[in-house]
Amino acid sequence: MKHWVGIVLAVVIVLTGSVGFWLTQLLLAQTVYAGVTVANIDVAGRTRDEVTQLLYVWQKGQNPRPILLSYDAAIFRIEPENIDYSIDPEAMADAAWQVGREGSLWMRIKNIRAAHAEGWSIPLKIKYNEDKLDTIIEHLQETVNKPPHNATLSLRAGGIVPEVEGCQIDVAALKELIVAAINRSDASTIILPVKPVYPEITATELARNGIKELVSVYTTVFNTEDSNRTANVKLSAQKINGNLLYPGQIFSYNDTVGPREKAQGFKEAMEIINGEFVPGVGGGVCQVSSTLYNAVLLAGLNIVDRTNHSKPLSYVALGRDATVVYNALDFKFVNNSSAPVMIMAETVGNKLNVGIFGQRALDKTIEVVTVGQQVIQPSIIKKADPALLPGESKVEKEGKPGYEVTVVRIIRDNTGKELKREILSRDRYAPDNTVIKMGPAPKPVQSEVKSPKAEEKLPGATGMQ
Repeated sequence: MKHWVGIVLAVVIVLTGSVGFWLTQLLLAQTVYAGVTVANIDVAGRTRDEVTQLLYVWQKGQNPRPILLSYDAAIFRIEPENIDYSIDPEAMADAAWQVGREGSLWMRIKNIRAAHAEGWSIPLKIKYNEDKLDTIIEHLQETVNKPPHNATLSLRAGGIVPEVEGCQIDVAALKELIVAAINRSDASTIILPVKPVYPEITATELARNGIKELVSVYTTVFNTEDSNRTANVKLSAQKINGNLLYPGQIFSYNDTVGPREKAQGFKEAMEIINGEFVPGVGGGVCQVSSTLYNAVLLAGLNIVDRTNHSKPLSYVALGRDATVVYNALDFKFVNNSSAPVMIMAETVGNKLNVGIFGQRALDKTIEVVTVGQQVIQPSIIKKADPALLPGESKVEKEGKPGYEVTVVRIIRDNTGKELKREILSRDRYAPDNTVIKMGPAPKPVQSEVKSPKAEEKLPGATGMQ
């Protein structure tokens, strides 16, 4: 019996030693395990450095395909070089090397066997510039995204204009699809993920609220030859058009129109900054806010926040403007009536019409007048100009007067009897100073005085003896 026990123990020791030796050789191997491939290249039996060099050589022969995005009948292309696309051989070589070398002892053995029996494919590892991809997606949004339009009422069309559904790219879903396509060598066309954007106000809701009567309207004129400014006026009008306000609700122009940025569709046009007309993105949005301001005044609604411009404007009278600067100066009013009201804004030719609709027309008349106008004369600013001749002067800029005005709203009943008179604002518009260039001051003329010579005698003088 002891003899057999000894034999069994000897066999166990030999087997254990053999298995241990085999495991040691397996787990300490200095090459990639059998069955591992990278981009369909067999890299088994190679060191990590050899796999890296092999993949660098393979990379040079690759011709990455553009990523195609399909939307309706349009196809958009993302060229690999536009996002700094490149294959990462070192990352792929490292991934191949790690097969069978990560996790517990049991997990390592399991993965080594799986690679040998079934194969283990390492996907492409790609590098790209995420900021450049984001910029491309932003351009796509500008092309594809369409804002929804609320149902509204129109002076031009008459009656209710139905709502229009908008759409926008699902950016998160798109980035996932693009990144997946980047990491595939057989990238196919991607269907652009676009989701609907529904308007807040429908024709059914308008009918339910009973909004059908024009309460007030105000019209200003713009220059259609200034294409950028015209585009900004039309875009701002579209953004405020169809806004519905329930009793007690406050309207914010800045919140509604949003930031004046090129990405939002605004263009560069002249605007007033620090008292001067200069180019700026969004020039023209103040004409819409000023036209709305007058329509609101004539509808008898209360103003919450309003600031006049620093200079007089051509499209509205003094004291009838409302300047806006995003995140700085806003125009706000409140629906202080007992029923919902809606803003209507549309352009016809060179005219901007902004109106307020409600359930019924006003049973009173409202007049806005400017009183107590005072003129502020411009100052004269002189500045030296060495290019001019001495004593010469030249008008560089003709001055314009400024003004101080008081604006009053007068409310009367249908018989003409005055019901209320209120001061809306006291506004000041700064003058444009006259600027005159001045040449150097003329040099003074010096008279020459001669003194008598020593040898000359003055009349009646006697010489010394």
